[in-house]
Amino acid sequence: MSGLRTCIFIMMTGLAALGAVALPGCATPQPEFSEAWQHTQRDVLKHRAEARWAALIKGDLDQAYMFTTPEYRSVVSAQQHRGKYGRVVNWRMADVKKVSYDDPTVATVAVELTYRVALPGSGGEVVETQSLLSEKWIYKNREWWYTAN
Repeated sequence: MSGLRTCIFIMMTGLAALGAVALPGCATPQPEFSEAWQHTQRDVLKHRAEARWAALIKGDLDQAYMFTTPEYRSVVSAQQHRGKYGRVVNWRMADVKKVSYDDPTVATVAVELTYRVALPGSGGEVVETQSLLSEKWIYKNREWWYTAN
């Protein structure tokens, strides 16, 4: 019986080691210029872009700041980032319309924005309108990050 336990232990240890090696590769595919890479990342990137815009719409600029690249955050503080946004535009809705890839680690996300703005010289009349905005996102350290560049 002791030999059987040893055999089972060795098999389980081997399976655990194999799983530890195989799973990380499955969980986050490596960037490559392939249809498979683009397909798996399209929904991930769409979700992150929409989450960033949801934070902006709520006025949670600190949360939106967390979607910027680590390099950006290393030189621009959250307070400086908040200072870049005024209250002239009232964002209402954001919908990702398209994700396209410049290369495996750089993508352009087309976002349709619905917003309200007071027209200059109109005595404060507010107009709701839509606009299509292109954003750049980069893949680094196994995550997509918004970049203003």
